[in-house]
Amino acid sequence: MTMDWNISLLDVADSQLQHALAEAHVPALMAALTHLTASGEHLRGDIRPHVVQLAEEEDGLNETLRKAARTLAFDALRVYRDDGCPALALIDNELVEETMHYVTGEPVPAGQMELMREELNLYGEDRRRVPITAESIPEGYRVLVIGAGMSGILAAVRLKEAGIPFLVVDKNPQIGGTWYENTYPGCQVDSANHLYNYIFAPENQWTVHYSQQTELLDYFARVVRDHDLRSDMELGTTVEQAQYDEDSDHWTVTFSDIRGQRSHDHFNTLIAACGQLNSPSMPDIPGRDDFAGIAFHSARWQHKHDLCGKRVAVIGTGCSAVQFVPAIADQPAKMHVFQRSAPWLLPTEKYHWSVSEEERWCFRNIPFYARWYRFYLFRARACDGLLPFLLGDAGWQGLAGTVGAANANLREAIEASIREQVGDDEALVNALIPDYPPGGKRPVLDDGQWINTLKRDHVELVTEAIDRIEEQGVRTVDGNLFKADVLIYGTGFKADQFLSPMRIVGRDGRDLHELWQGNPRAFMGMTIPGFPNFYCLYGPNTNIVVGSSIIFGSECEMRYIMGCFKMQFEQHRVTLEVREDRWRDYNDVIDRRSRQCAWGSPKVDSWYKNDEGRVSQNWPGTHFEWWQQTCAPDPSDFVEPR
Repeated sequence: MTMDWNISLLDVADSQLQHALAEAHVPALMAALTHLTASGEHLRGDIRPHVVQLAEEEDGLNETLRKAARTLAFDALRVYRDDGCPALALIDNELVEETMHYVTGEPVPAGQMELMREELNLYGEDRRRVPITAESIPEGYRVLVIGAGMSGILAAVRLKEAGIPFLVVDKNPQIGGTWYENTYPGCQVDSANHLYNYIFAPENQWTVHYSQQTELLDYFARVVRDHDLRSDMELGTTVEQAQYDEDSDHWTVTFSDIRGQRSHDHFNTLIAACGQLNSPSMPDIPGRDDFAGIAFHSARWQHKHDLCGKRVAVIGTGCSAVQFVPAIADQPAKMHVFQRSAPWLLPTEKYHWSVSEEERWCFRNIPFYARWYRFYLFRARACDGLLPFLLGDAGWQGLAGTVGAANANLREAIEASIREQVGDDEALVNALIPDYPPGGKRPVLDDGQWINTLKRDHVELVTEAIDRIEEQGVRTVDGNLFKADVLIYGTGFKADQFLSPMRIVGRDGRDLHELWQGNPRAFMGMTIPGFPNFYCLYGPNTNIVVGSSIIFGSECEMRYIMGCFKMQFEQHRVTLEVREDRWRDYNDVIDRRSRQCAWGSPKVDSWYKNDEGRVSQNWPGTHFEWWQQTCAPDPSDFVEPR
């Protein structure tokens, strides 16, 4: 029977309410009951969620307890509906905290409660917003934001809230950054959608749990529209150079538009929101230009070409390939997938699941349900859930391909999942189980589609190393030629080449890329000595390997940057510049901690590392540590004001 879900709680019938509740997430539902009943009695009975990482039952409850929870919710919501859905009284802090402890079955450490309250954002209070008085902003002060992707849009929102004049530029003709550029079939986010949105612009009507590119691009366009940011943007505009002028304490920026015409402008502060995954990496394979067929990188997908009936060769088995290979597998007559190194496949049952109409109704109509569902994801599934499994044990001499006992347990669990999916094909099992520790390279989310695709008759996984590319196809070192009509590179990005190809020149003529020498480093991923009033968003060592979405990291960074503006304005500083000793000491700590993680293992080579073997991408700590260090700037980290 088809039901109409475009109705409110006031109009829903009992049978339809029960139908919707059958799809509801029980921990979030029980938390919402706290508001409906203004009581915590229901939290103290037998229905007690308990989250265990890698467990099959995500909430630790059996069906009998889930049914009991839905009955409690039905009774409370029916009373609330029949009363006309009145405004609910605010619950006190003690009850909020009890509910927070309840949702995952684990108490929130007292020291982390402030972070959790901030992330819960129960009443839309947005504690990541930094208040800046209009009177403190110097006359004529201007900020340039480079990039109109996720971080650039975030920066624009915060600057506009504060009343700080700004301009956002982007080389692309539209906003969205990576979600504009990557349009390959199957492109989707690998963070749970209900976390992949700004805290000030929550979205609970996602159509799938891990949204595809078009829905994400629509979300960011909606944020730009809702915050009236378009008039503060110049798209199709590239920054060629930014040079700091010590006489005027301004940055002089050289732009070029889509016609190649240059212009110059001056700004007090620059925020580079260019991201890490924006420059496609092409493999250094001999003969790459000799191929006579169609060739392109997945990040520059050429949709004009029909793959039906073609022989398709795919080079790479990273995150992009694991998404687009299953999405196009029905089209080619033959497809060869060339694998240099197998990715670890993290079991993720909901990776391609739709969010049902009943679930979306619950998000819209049950008071506070959406807030608690997001909190559950953050606290139980995202906030460092798997991080302990990726940390090494000192002197570890255990299972090969692991860095510690917990890492070995994770390896065994994922291996079991792979073996179960593959079945009796031992050769394919061996090809799909990596020889490096889980977490050593970027893992990919897996719901079975990847392995099922590789098992298809017309799809072949090739693990022999590539010798060269020829006119007719790809030749491997054993002499075999794999003929192809289309060659697709799923070979990732030049992630360590931050801010390229822009030329950034700071104080005393210091060139940023000459300073870095291919080894990008920043203080807390944001500031660099010798570059006054210059900040990075999603800069060096800010990438989150497992956990929440990158939006959380960028929101923390932008709050820190807004704190820098506040401090600068209130202390009447012309510039802010991080001390070189703080920058050096901070990165020494980052390097030491990175070596303790799976991705810092000397036996692992990945895009997390630069050419020197240093991990320049990842944050090695916890979400709490990141949040804690970015809450507000410490004046002592910066050089004395002039």
